[in-house]
Amino acid sequence: MNAELRPPTLDDLPALVEFYEELRQRYGARALTEGQLRDDFRRTEDVKRNYRIAVEDGRVTGYVSVWSPEPQPDRAYLMIRALPRERAAYARLLDWAEARSRENADAESPHVQASADHDDEPLLEELRARGYEFARHFFEMEIDLAGEPAEPVWPDGFTVRTFRPGDERAVYAADLEAFEDHWDPVDVTFEEWRDYFLGSSDFDPELWFLVDDGDELAGFSLCFKHSGETAGHLPVLAVRRPWRKRGFGTALLLHSFRELRRHGCEKVRLNVDAENLTGAVKLYERAGMYVSQRSERYSKELR
Repeated sequence: MNAELRPPTLDDLPALVEFYEELRQRYGARALTEGQLRDDFRRTEDVKRNYRIAVEDGRVTGYVSVWSPEPQPDRAYLMIRALPRERAAYARLLDWAEARSRENADAESPHVQASADHDDEPLLEELRARGYEFARHFFEMEIDLAGEPAEPVWPDGFTVRTFRPGDERAVYAADLEAFEDHWDPVDVTFEEWRDYFLGSSDFDPELWFLVDDGDELAGFSLCFKHSGETAGHLPVLAVRRPWRKRGFGTALLLHSFRELRRHGCEKVRLNVDAENLTGAVKLYERAGMYVSQRSERYSKELR
C-alpha cells in the first residue's frame, strides 16, 4: 500500500467529501458531513495530533481519528474508515491509532474502543485478530417525515421552550447527569462539550428544546440540521431521573420531529445503544422510528 498517511487540512475537504460519498454508494455507510469535517479541522493543533488520512494518487482512501476526553486521557475512541474496505488498509490505520492512543494516555494500558458497521467484515476481523472484544450493539434509527408527526402531549403544567443564552451550564450538567446510568458514560469538560455542540457551524438555538420544572431542567432535546442535508439529526434526547416515566421523552421526541419537519427536514436520524436500559429503543419505535443501520462496538486494553 503506497498511500501517504498525513494530517488532513481544509484543502482536503473536496476529496474527503468524495471519499464519504463513495463509501455511501458502495456500502450504504454514513459518516461525517462536510460541515462536521470543517468544524473538526478548525481545531488545527488537535487535528495534527489526532487525525490522519490516507492519500493515494490524489484520492483519499482512508480516515482515522483518535479522541480522548480531557478528564479521561486513558480512554480513547477510534473512528476508522477505508475505501475499499480491506483488512490491510484497516491494519495500517489501526497501527497508527493505537500508537497515538498510547502517546495520549497517562497509564501504561489505555482503554480503547472502536466501532464497525455490522457488515464491515474486514474491519471486524482485524479488530478481533488484535484482541478487541465485542462490547455492545448500536443502532441508527430513522423516521420519514412525509406525514405530520403526532402532536405531543405534555404532562400537566409543563411546556417546551427553545435554548437561550445562559442555558449552557444547565444543559451541560443535565446531559452528563442523565447519561450516568447508561453504559460506559463519558466524562467531558464543559469547554469540550461547549466546543462540540455550541461551536458547531450547524448549531441553531431554535432546534434545542428544553422543559423546565421551576428552576430545574427536567428534559431536553438537542437537534441539528446539517447544511446541505435533508435529514435532521437528534444526537441527544434526555430526561433526568426525577421526571422519567411521565411522558416527557415521547413529548420531546414528537416535538423535535415536528420542528425539524417545519425546518425542511424529510427525515430524522439518531443513534442509540441497542441494549439501553432506559427503554429508549422501544420509545423510538413507538414514535414510528425504525432501525436503518447497525454497528458493533469493540474494546481493548492496550498492553
